[in-house]
Amino acid sequence: MSRDLLVIGIIAIVCLIISPFYKEYRPPVITQAVINAKKPEDTEAPDLFAGKNATVIASKTKRVVFMCDTFLPGSFAGSEISAYETAKYLRDRGHTVDIIADKPKATEYNGMKLHKYNPTNEECLALIRDCDAILFQMEDKHYNFELVQKFNKPLYVSIHVMTGYEWILTQKVSFPVVVIYNSRMTQDLLPTIHDNLRMIPYVNVKRFNELRSYTVNNNAVCLINCNENKGALEFNKMVKRMKHVKFVGVKGAYANQKLLEPCPENLVYMENQKDVRVVFKKIGILVMPSKKETWGRTAVEAMAAGVPVIHSEAAGLVESVGGAGILCQRGDIDAWCEAIDRIIRNRAYREILRQNGFERIKDIEVEQNRGRQELAMKIEAQG
Repeated sequence: MSRDLLVIGIIAIVCLIISPFYKEYRPPVITQAVINAKKPEDTEAPDLFAGKNATVIASKTKRVVFMCDTFLPGSFAGSEISAYETAKYLRDRGHTVDIIADKPKATEYNGMKLHKYNPTNEECLALIRDCDAILFQMEDKHYNFELVQKFNKPLYVSIHVMTGYEWILTQKVSFPVVVIYNSRMTQDLLPTIHDNLRMIPYVNVKRFNELRSYTVNNNAVCLINCNENKGALEFNKMVKRMKHVKFVGVKGAYANQKLLEPCPENLVYMENQKDVRVVFKKIGILVMPSKKETWGRTAVEAMAAGVPVIHSEAAGLVESVGGAGILCQRGDIDAWCEAIDRIIRNRAYREILRQNGFERIKDIEVEQNRGRQELAMKIEAQG
């Protein structure tokens, strides 16, 4: 035993002797990235979606063209907001990003230049000819791909609907293709032969934290975008049946709005808002009786704001809410009314839903950051 103690003592003395040298040694850190904490100056409008997190700048920056039908500030629908967030993220990594839109409503938005899509215009042609990659979120028409094919540029096709792009998913083409899916649902149901990735729509959820004190005591029930697919007809039935409950209908940026006329006393309509936080300050429950959804951006925003979500069996909503809300069959109006009543009457149950939503948001933050980092790394690895 004494011999063992002697050996241990010798080892301890040796460690004490060499430890100062070890502490002073600092292995060189080899890195190809630095941290960019500087926010680009706003030149067109306040950045409603700005985050405070620093972004890694790529060691090898690229020229990226984003081809889309519409862009902010022309429309503040989910696809346009997602396009903006993606473009902004790439710009914050140091890449040059130009927007080519079929129907631009401005020449610039928050430091991003917007160009009118014109396949015969030299400026438009030069942007595509000189770029390193094209992000594509335009209508699925063959002539929209002609310029891409002409210059043989790497194409990143955004899939956020279940129709369109079927041919490019399953056919070989002359230009490199990467398919960007907005959810597991689209990735599973629309397989492709090309390289692909999943990038859920980015939501800066932290900007909704301040609303949690507003929403906890509010019983107003809301539908955002009162069109048929979003569940306007089901929403109207809830309004008529639950005369003791206050409802808020937010008009959408697209599609025919199914509004009740004359407007019942327990219903108020709001115009489409550039900043959805304006809506969340006035409501406490979000209903989403959608027929089809590939993802639920509004559901994510609501959960971040502490608004319980009642949603249909639409696959994208089930995926995005992830069990943190209440699922009702779209046509079962009794179930929707019962769910609304339970949230209003049972504060403990409401708080359970709120906390479940907050936990779900943590997972969503991880996934959305992973997705857009994967996209950036694929672009940066080219050439």
